[in-house]
Amino acid sequence: MSKSELSNKSTSQVSKSKKASSMNPEQVGLYKSLGLHAVVAAVLLISVSFSPDPLPSMPSNAPVIEATFIDAQAIEDKKRAQAQAEAQARAQEQERQRKAKAEAEKKRQQQLAAKRAREKREAEAAEAKRQKELERLAAQKEQARKEREAAAKAEAELKKKEAAERAEMERKMQAQLAQERAAQQERRRKVVLSEVERYTALIQQTIKNNLYSDDSYSGKTCRLNIKLATTGFVTSIRVLGGNDALCRAAESAVRRAEKLPVSDAPDVYEQLKDITLKVEL
Repeated sequence: MSKSELSNKSTSQVSKSKKASSMNPEQVGLYKSLGLHAVVAAVLLISVSFSPDPLPSMPSNAPVIEATFIDAQAIEDKKRAQAQAEAQARAQEQERQRKAKAEAEKKRQQQLAAKRAREKREAEAAEAKRQKELERLAAQKEQARKEREAAAKAEAELKKKEAAERAEMERKMQAQLAQERAAQQERRRKVVLSEVERYTALIQQTIKNNLYSDDSYSGKTCRLNIKLATTGFVTSIRVLGGNDALCRAAESAVRRAEKLPVSDAPDVYEQLKDITLKVEL
């Protein structure tokens, strides 16, 4: 086999090794061992087939073949180590990402829990504030109700007191007015009696003035009932008893007078309109 063929076979072996790098370590080792044995068998077979003479001593380029195999092995080991490093780096990156994701999730959960706790505290504070406000409003309404009741009660008591005071004042005023009316009536009664007595005396004097004088009438009396109009006009004369001669003379004297003195005051006239008097000389 020529040097170029060996180089090509080594290259093919390297290519196979590259493909093997994507396999797991057991598969890589298996394929590597099979390939190495295949190469050695191929070299021996070629040497036996094309060299009837005893094997000559190794040519000077033999170390090149050995170096090629050694380089391929080193490259394979380097690639395997690089693949392992890359796999380890990927695993580490994945673990870092997993930890970062877990830490982020943990932080998110902590933030969510803190947010929920804060919202719960805020809701509890708002509810407590609302309850406190409701209690304040209820207390305010209760206080306003009590104040209204107290004001209404005070107003009712004041009205009751004022009504009692007015009633007492009215009673006193009525009593005073009654006393005044009684006093006034008493005064007027006295005045009326005085006036009645005065007009009675005037009527008697008028009758005497119209009565013809006769000594036979001396010591005699006569009772007459006279009815008068408001003008003093005599509407009726009635003899009630006494000396007949004197009574006839007195009746004639009244008729001659036609009018008798009478007061313009209604209450005085009321006592004079139907008067009974005694005529005596």
